[in-house]
Amino acid sequence: MDQEAAYLSPAEVRRVLDRLSRADIVRLSLLARNWLQGLPSRSPDDLVNEAMERILSGRRPWPYDLDWGAFFNGVMRSIADQWRKEDRRMPLAEDVGAEFDGPAPEQDLEVADMIGRMRHALIEDPPAREMFEHMLVDRDRDDIKSTMGMDETAFDTVRRRLFRHLRLAFVSGWKV
Repeated sequence: MDQEAAYLSPAEVRRVLDRLSRADIVRLSLLARNWLQGLPSRSPDDLVNEAMERILSGRRPWPYDLDWGAFFNGVMRSIADQWRKEDRRMPLAEDVGAEFDGPAPEQDLEVADMIGRMRHALIEDPPAREMFEHMLVDRDRDDIKSTMGMDETAFDTVRRRLFRHLRLAFVSGWKV
């Protein structure tokens, strides 16, 4: 069976959702309440709405042989698990931010010195230096390629040159 036939089409999904009665929506809300136990910051309505949005957008394909109750139950369980993981990480991120506002001033100076020396090592190769600047601000590969107007081959070539320059400059310590 091909991929397309294994899942309901967007039109079929809409028809099934349009047929849900008020009682069906209440059942979904009760299922959502069940999956949200221990997550007081989330509401059952939000979970039902998020599940519907994911299903309607096609991010959660609906297998044709699965009834609506079982499918929604699985989608809502998955979303609730995702939210539970996010909520567990949230306090950790807040704790880190409260105790640690960034590197110590002496570390800032060391990093700034190292970046300055790396820029100097790349001064003879403007494309490599530009790529280095993009990497410093944590741009991804595709963003750098589009900004610099490069294809895969050109990107890989410049990236190899960048690392070769840095290896040569720093293989025996700071020589710049």
